[in-house]
Amino acid sequence: MMAVTHEAAARPASGPSGRLWLKWGIAVFAVVETVHFTAGLLLNDWEGWGVALGVLAFVIVTGVVVVGLTYGVLVRWGLKPSPRANRPALAALVAGVLSIVSWVAFFMWAPVLIAPAAVLLGRAGKAKAGPEREGRVQAAAGTILGLLSLAVLLGFFTYAAFNHGDFPPPYDG
Repeated sequence: MMAVTHEAAARPASGPSGRLWLKWGIAVFAVVETVHFTAGLLLNDWEGWGVALGVLAFVIVTGVVVVGLTYGVLVRWGLKPSPRANRPALAALVAGVLSIVSWVAFFMWAPVLIAPAAVLLGRAGKAKAGPEREGRVQAAAGTILGLLSLAVLLGFFTYAAFNHGDFPPPYDG
């Protein structure tokens, strides 16, 4: 029994789930890119299978790149244990800023793919901050920026619902 206790103590703690970044990345990719592809087909005139497969390839490639960089690099780094700094809080702030800045790449749905990472990291950063408050402001700012990015998307969809499927300028194509 003593050997098991020492062995368990020697392993690094991986938090509630050692592959949380991977689970979130897969979930965000599956949901967002399914909606992205479906909306692309429904909102555009049918121009044949060649165009449909081209849209599918674009959605998959851009989604894999954005999700891979966001969740495979930034979120994974942010969720690694660090005794000195509140990594999740710093990563949340970076992801929040990226989710706002990425509106220039809206056609790839980058803000929608990055914003959940800011919320995930913000929650983890706030939990790690605890009573000593180190990183609380960064975690809160990242979470707010991520939620703001998602709120803008909701505003776009609301606008499109009342304007024949068109997004507001300059995103109206």
